[in-house]
Amino acid sequence: MASTSQIENGSNLTKWGILGAGAMGWLWTYYLQRAKIDTLLLQRQNTSYRECIIQKDNIFENCRTSAMKSDNPSLPTIEALIVSTKAYSVRSALLPIQEGLISKQTPIILLQNGLGVFEEVRELFPKQPILILSTSNGAYWQESELLKITGSGSSYLGTLDNSVPKPLKNILFNRLKATGLPILLTDNILKKLWEKLLVNCSINSISALWLCRNGDLLDNPNSKEIWKRIVLEGVEVMRQELHQEVEPSEILSLIDQVAYKTSANYSSMCEDRRKNRPNEVDYILGYVVRKAYQQHLSVPTLETLADLLKFPENSS
Repeated sequence: MASTSQIENGSNLTKWGILGAGAMGWLWTYYLQRAKIDTLLLQRQNTSYRECIIQKDNIFENCRTSAMKSDNPSLPTIEALIVSTKAYSVRSALLPIQEGLISKQTPIILLQNGLGVFEEVRELFPKQPILILSTSNGAYWQESELLKITGSGSSYLGTLDNSVPKPLKNILFNRLKATGLPILLTDNILKKLWEKLLVNCSINSISALWLCRNGDLLDNPNSKEIWKRIVLEGVEVMRQELHQEVEPSEILSLIDQVAYKTSANYSSMCEDRRKNRPNEVDYILGYVVRKAYQQHLSVPTLETLADLLKFPENSS
């Protein structure tokens, strides 16, 4: 890892790594580069660079980054690694570069939907600085190499343990803040993650089942009624996990806000289902259901939705 002084002085002797070439990986690549932060895309392809077109409002820009195959043993020094792969792919994506990341104690920043990934990554990296970036930024692929950015919601950076010294946390936060995106440093990232989890349980699941854009759910009385059931069940689990009171009305209001801000988007789970790909249901609905079982709580709506959205085991 680059020295603290190098990072504080804005030195570009090292790069920020992006693991995963999906919509969120490219979104952060684009914004980091706009902040004059060099990037390295770690990917499945064996190419030295990648590029795509970014559409933001009515402006089109070319985004190009250096790249390398993620299983290349010669991983260069990077200041931090943003992991933007799907939740179910994180462990397998990190395994090829595990040794290099450990030897350099590279900070890992997780960007996944849902909960449960942190625990999996901590098993691979017992002493590594691991942070979580919870974001509601919107982007989707309009064409194969045309990424449309549809909104910049608030992002929160934090950690679930004491693995990240405060000076390092502040440095990484300032680097991300330089992108111009609205980002806040929080000491209670778990509450933010649970709030987003229930939002995803509501918006992602229904939009995936109905194969519609997020905005199509806003004026639909059926979706609103299902959201209420999801939230009432999910809030009980959230209260037990956080050991604090949570108001269902606040979560429902947040769901409306996110659906409105991302109204033009297809949710990631919807996109996965449209393209016949595995989805993150085990880390979203499935996670809440597992926690409910541990707490001896009944969550029939969440359980039914989780079963409906599971990717068929025998599908090709």
